Amino acid sequence: MKHILITASIFLFAGNVFSQKATDTIDMEPGYAKQVFYQIQTGAKHASPMTQWHIAHTTLQMDNSIRLNHAAGVFAFIYPNGDNSAYNSFDTTGWMNWDMPYNDMKDETLGALNQQKDPNNQWDFSWGVYDPTSHVVKGDSLYLIVVGSGANTQLYKFMPIMQDKNGDFIFEFGPIDATSGQPDTIKQSQANQGMFKYYNFNLDKQVSIETAGGDWHLNFSRYYDWVPAPGGGPLVMYPTNGVESKRGLKIAQVNGVEFDDIVSNPQAFIDIANSDTAIASGHGFNLGLTRIGGDWKFFNGSSFAIVPRKNYIVAVPNATGTEYWALRFLSFAGQSTGVITLEKSKLGELASVETPIIADVVVFPNPSNNRIWIKSNKQAIKAVRLMDLAGRTLHTQTSEDKVIEINIENLPAGQYIVEATFSEGQSRNLIIKR
Repeated sequence: MKHILITASIFLFAGNVFSQKATDTIDMEPGYAKQVFYQIQTGAKHASPMTQWHIAHTTLQMDNSIRLNHAAGVFAFIYPNGDNSAYNSFDTTGWMNWDMPYNDMKDETLGALNQQKDPNNQWDFSWGVYDPTSHVVKGDSLYLIVVGSGANTQLYKFMPIMQDKNGDFIFEFGPIDATSGQPDTIKQSQANQGMFKYYNFNLDKQVSIETAGGDWHLNFSRYYDWVPAPGGGPLVMYPTNGVESKRGLKIAQVNGVEFDDIVSNPQAFIDIANSDTAIASGHGFNLGLTRIGGDWKFFNGSSFAIVPRKNYIVAVPNATGTEYWALRFLSFAGQSTGVITLEKSKLGELASVETPIIADVVVFPNPSNNRIWIKSNKQAIKAVRLMDLAGRTLHTQTSEDKVIEINIENLPAGQYIVEATFSEGQSRNLIIKR
């Protein structure tokens, strides 16, 4: 394709939008035993035991996030007495005083093991350092992993070895007094197109958690987050029930209005969400992991209640553009049953109509096995986004040049979409990675 496509948007309303409102139930089971992955459009649900996984590694190959399942009692302490070479001489003396990092609950790329990056080294990612020659992240840190509590507490020493250029994560773990054994691997090929790939220390194997094929939007789960301390004072880390969103899903908060007002006048509220994009504003679309989170409920002294007039608009990608859905919570039963009820309504669709304008765009070489160049013969390229065929963003970069280079060496063989943004529109090109 050698022309830019300038996109015009058409917002489509279905008749009688009030009839599209629906109530749905999310069952996390008593004691919040399950996390539930939810598909907004179909209402499909996929439940996984909350304790089924201990550690998760990203499936985004241009990232290196390692997150821990704090809700299952999994925490890491950073070993202060050496790097990977100290694995066989691991000493737990004073371990309860070592630094204990937590997952960041706003940014899914900042897991617990990504919290101590060297600010003077752009290639340092806390647990390891990226090698731009081999395109791997080489582990250089040791951790004590604590699983469970009380009499059931288990201690493991954990050594990240490498994230290879295919996205596989290679590591070693074992009892404190164990010497080096056989490394294990969390494989990208077994990730089932999920947001993360997961491992269970007790089972010594990779496990499946997310909906097969990655077909979900919201994850009703339990995690540790900063919350106000009882009686006031500084924020404290505390287990929280809330909602995480899938990577790349845009969600806006619409507070202080009735849900029916949004349903009956969707264009006005979507316009506000599109124009007010500041993350701190509490209104516009953004991509935060816990954009919905858990502050839609509160404990009133005897039971949980729902914060009134707290709503959300979710921009759900589809085959032709974007669907907008309004969402609010109706009830939260707490740990006795783990049941959550919500109301949703499809507001409409934003369909793209593509109109060519005169401007040559070339992507070459295509196919390629390592690098591609995007060249515009007339307009400067403002930004480039690399996506898989499901629309998941794999890489972005900004520019003011007419030629941009992208390294695709780490991508698996297959087809991908390169989207270039210009001052007057966008182009999308299909590329093949050999």
